[in-house]
Amino acid sequence: MKTPGNRRRAESSSGWLAHAASDLSLARLGRDHPEILREQVCFHAQQAAEKALKAVLVERKIGFPLIHDIEALLDIAEKAGLQLPPEFAEAGFLTPFAVEARYPGYGEEVAQTDVEEAIRLAGTIVSWAVSLITSPPEGGRGEGDPRGDEGSSR
Repeated sequence: MKTPGNRRRAESSSGWLAHAASDLSLARLGRDHPEILREQVCFHAQQAAEKALKAVLVERKIGFPLIHDIEALLDIAEKAGLQLPPEFAEAGFLTPFAVEARYPGYGEEVAQTDVEEAIRLAGTIVSWAVSLITSPPEGGRGEGDPRGDEGSSR
């Protein structure tokens, strides 16, 4: 449902995280499946990273445009004062998979090494987002941590 002015209302950060985790799971499931195109695996990895970043922005009440550009989302987060891990420096690698890789004949051929890198980057971003959102501000974890086993690295 859209709000007045054609703007979508921000859902909960946990909703964004659930979608990010689902996309990451789809990417991991498709990684070695012979009938799933590498481009589509990378698309789901990109979506996982994008939705995880947006979850953090929603949680911190930081506005963002409806974009797929991972570097732009990281820039918004950094300008709002979030400390980004150095591993995120290469996260822009994921952005082309948001659109170009979804259509035949667009973009370059996706190698298995691209798939592995996309899943690795997405997993790092999702784990970071989970740790920021589910940890109390003073550090440590509160009772009823919603991460369960999903918050652990695989």
